[in-house]
Amino acid sequence: MSYAFDTNIFQIWRNINDPAIQKISAHPTVQTVKGCFLEVEAGAQLTIPRIILTEHLVWIAKNEGVDVAFKVLESFLESTWQITYEDEEIHREAIEIGSRYGGLGAADLLLAAIAKREKATIVTIDSAFERLRNEIDVIVLESIADLI
Repeated sequence: MSYAFDTNIFQIWRNINDPAIQKISAHPTVQTVKGCFLEVEAGAQLTIPRIILTEHLVWIAKNEGVDVAFKVLESFLESTWQITYEDEEIHREAIEIGSRYGGLGAADLLLAAIAKREKATIVTIDSAFERLRNEIDVIVLESIADLI
């Protein structure tokens, strides 16, 4: 299996040991995120669009500081994970997807385009991705924001 995680999945994983998330550790969303990351650690491909990585790192910088975000960036760069830089072909695919499905922002469209190219499964809590299921394998998880 090959994955492309939305920013919110990285944020859940980053906080997986937070006491608030630990209280709901049996929730299907938390269990699925854990399972996906275990698969990645066991060798499943993880494709990370640069824009999603940037969103995640900005979120870390705001919450934990810029130095921490830079350290996380280094760990991503040193990992076996595939960071995909958006090129003209990806932008064209994102435009085509966006023309067929409304309600997705630029980062989401680029994630979708890369997932489609890499034949990766998008994992997200953003229900707007559900409309892409005819073209891209998508797992939409229930938000845990109201539970923590």
